[in-house]
Amino acid sequence: MCLMFGCFFIAYFLRQFKNGQFLPGKVRRLIGDFGVPIAIFVMIAVDISIDDTYTQKLVVPKGLQVSNPTERGWIINPMGMKKTFPIWMMFACVVPALLVFILIFLESQITTLIVSKPERKMAKGSGFHLDLLILVTMGGLSAIFGVPWLSAATVRSVTHANALTVMSKGPKPEIEKVLEQRISGILVALLVGLSILMEPILKMIPITALFGIFLYMGITSLSGIQLWDRILLLFIPKKYHPQEPYATRVKTNRMNMFTLIQIVCLVILWLVKSSKASLALPFVLILTIPLRMFMTGRIFTDLEMKCLDADDAKVTFEEEPGQDVYNESQMPL
Repeated sequence: MCLMFGCFFIAYFLRQFKNGQFLPGKVRRLIGDFGVPIAIFVMIAVDISIDDTYTQKLVVPKGLQVSNPTERGWIINPMGMKKTFPIWMMFACVVPALLVFILIFLESQITTLIVSKPERKMAKGSGFHLDLLILVTMGGLSAIFGVPWLSAATVRSVTHANALTVMSKGPKPEIEKVLEQRISGILVALLVGLSILMEPILKMIPITALFGIFLYMGITSLSGIQLWDRILLLFIPKKYHPQEPYATRVKTNRMNMFTLIQIVCLVILWLVKSSKASLALPFVLILTIPLRMFMTGRIFTDLEMKCLDADDAKVTFEEEPGQDVYNESQMPL
């Protein structure tokens, strides 16, 4: 617990230190950007300094090899490893494959909506479609070698976007731009591959320190997610609510009711994920679509649903409040 929360608080403090007033700006940004590695190295030093306590370390294989060399090689034979794979099962695999496809597709789209929020002022939107194509292609190649499928990894993607975000100076910093490029992504992939050669160092990292990093990534990625913001509004008086459509155009009790429905759905998804029927998670996730269609027009009006659960990352209206579209029409002379 000390290693986990110590790693979390150090990384979180250095993140806040990045926007502080101490030290020059370049030094602050350098320390803030490398806050996570600094926190890990500090926890490694603390773990080494305590001799009479055992902590579980990160398990890292030696060299480049498969997980179990005695059972399989690098390439998985699609016709069967030890015995012939039944033909009928090849066609039956379409059903679970469809569920996995739905799960990966939804995760990619949800990640895209969170990362490409209008306030981030991102311009290279077509890159997300290329990313989806690469994910699908790598999914087929991964099956041949028997390695896990790739996905958008929402928390890591949002954390990556936050690291590339440039904030303005002043008492209320705002997003100026996001450094959209692929260099950092390529470097991350190369470093993951080179981590095979870093086995003597990586095996010194306590598992609990990594739990602290996961906690840090999750908490820092919550900001800007409407569901989380509305959960906080359950405990905030109405006069302190933000000037957002879901808080200004929807009554507070209606907004809270929609938030509670989402929380119940989230709990159900978590229970299914944690049970033996976890493979049915994509199917249960799809059931939220007819649920939303049922609530629209019956429990919530179209305007309320548009504010609470917009189809796009930004809520748009046909006519903005306080504006008359007829004023824009040209009068005949």
